[in-house]
Amino acid sequence: MKLQLPTLIAVCLSIVIIGIIYFFAKDASQLGIAVNLESEEFKQMRTHAKDAFNAKKYQQAIELYSQAIKMRPENAEVFNDLGAVYYQQGLEFAGPNWPSWEKELSTESADDAIAELRNAIDKTNSGSIVLKTRYEAIADAIELEAKQLGGEVYRQRWENEITLNILIGETKVYLLRARDHYTRALDLKSTHSVAYRNLGSFYMKVGKTDRAIDFYQEAYRLDPRDSELQEYLNQFRK
Repeated sequence: MKLQLPTLIAVCLSIVIIGIIYFFAKDASQLGIAVNLESEEFKQMRTHAKDAFNAKKYQQAIELYSQAIKMRPENAEVFNDLGAVYYQQGLEFAGPNWPSWEKELSTESADDAIAELRNAIDKTNSGSIVLKTRYEAIADAIELEAKQLGGEVYRQRWENEITLNILIGETKVYLLRARDHYTRALDLKSTHSVAYRNLGSFYMKVGKTDRAIDFYQEAYRLDPRDSELQEYLNQFRK
């Protein structure tokens, strides 16, 4: 029996289409395996990073989380986790005491206040310097000098006293990296309650209480099951 030309064309097209479907289905299957393998590798990378962090091997944890970010740059949780490592590393560089240096200034001389700041920086290799004054002009002079000397300054007034928290050295470097990674996590996932909580801890550490509470409240709004944070907020309100 002879096939008519249209029928023959239809048969040929069917064969070609079946071949194409088989080819792409095979490739898709192999691609699926590759994605699964990458996902497993990513999970293992995070597990190893977490283990290093818990063992206080911070530099190793930083390297592993950084590799994980290269694998999944859209993953908010990894940015937050790396921020947490940077935060702890910054505190390690500060040593056992926080703040590293603290003094309430009674002088009305800007030169004396700057001399105190320089002395604190000379004796504090890395950490937090807290200076308090009742005078705006003194606070202005300290803030300007601290920034010129490479410090990161957080200033807050409470009633009649101005407090300047100044981060210096490796503590400044790592704490600012922590802050930036928490912020990046929120850029990627605006509902990430843990990143809000961690930013609250950062700002509380540097003396920006009002801003810290804002982040804590947002973290609790997103995760009202956080009983520890709820208790902390209740105590703060009291």
